Amino acid sequence: MTDAAFVIDQWDFSTTPAQRETTLPTNLHGRWVHCQRDAPDLVPWLDSLGIQNGIQQALLAEDTRPRFEIVGDGFLLNLRGVNLNPGAEPDDMLSLRFLWHDGGLITLRKHSFRAVASVRERLASGDGPVNLGNLLMTLVAALNSRIDEVLDAQEAELVVLEDESSGPNPQEHLAKLTQLHRRLLRLHRFIRPQVGALNEFVGESETWLSHKDRLGLSNQRDTTQRILENIEMLLQQVQLIRDELQQNLAERMNRNTYWLSVTAGVFLPLSFLTGLFGINVGGMPGVESSTAFWFVCGALSTIAVVEFLLLRRLRFW
Repeated sequence: MTDAAFVIDQWDFSTTPAQRETTLPTNLHGRWVHCQRDAPDLVPWLDSLGIQNGIQQALLAEDTRPRFEIVGDGFLLNLRGVNLNPGAEPDDMLSLRFLWHDGGLITLRKHSFRAVASVRERLASGDGPVNLGNLLMTLVAALNSRIDEVLDAQEAELVVLEDESSGPNPQEHLAKLTQLHRRLLRLHRFIRPQVGALNEFVGESETWLSHKDRLGLSNQRDTTQRILENIEMLLQQVQLIRDELQQNLAERMNRNTYWLSVTAGVFLPLSFLTGLFGINVGGMPGVESSTAFWFVCGALSTIAVVEFLLLRRLRFW
């Protein structure tokens, strides 16, 4: 496919339709090169293109938040997408780096993106983007589409948890809500700055993108904003359900504590009397009487009934 191990795919958009390249380009104009970010032989190629060391560090940094920055006659754009690789958590978002340099586009990733793979498949089938600006807008749209799919799944899970929130095991539902809350917070951590990065890019994109592609990019910025608002709405719903569950738990605990207190109040005088008559000292009344035991039992029963009626009259329940 290519003579460089770090190149995942590359297309030449200077011709119509786009043509898949088979050799490593020395001139980026009109080309898209998709690279493996942690490949050891990537840096020498970036050096050969005249990309400054500071820009390379920003491209290859291990952990970066979404951002947009103009560099020379191009720009650097870092975006995040959901991790849909087998065994991974979608909210562990992956970083996709864009560098527009010398009229061409370089993208870098460390782990595979289904969103990028779908765009490559469209290009291979002849139904993909027709220029670099359209390619960039399509990649952003693919990232947003996968995030939307994950959010739809999170929303469906929240609906199920809300329907089951009145079940017999609120602790289990609280644990599930906490996990969902944590996943949404991780998504929110990167989507919020992603809206800002895309907003800055839309404002500066006239230099590199056509009017039609700028409109498409603006729509994708609005889509990202909608995704952010959806995440914030889901976070509020999770918090409301958690508050309701915690209130139900508190009410259940208070009710149990109340009945325990009432029961203890009924048996407190009875326990005192049985303890008093159970002491082994001389002079206890009724020791020699065969009816004293039944008299004490009757007295205790009477006291219990009187306490029950008194507590009921005082509306303790």
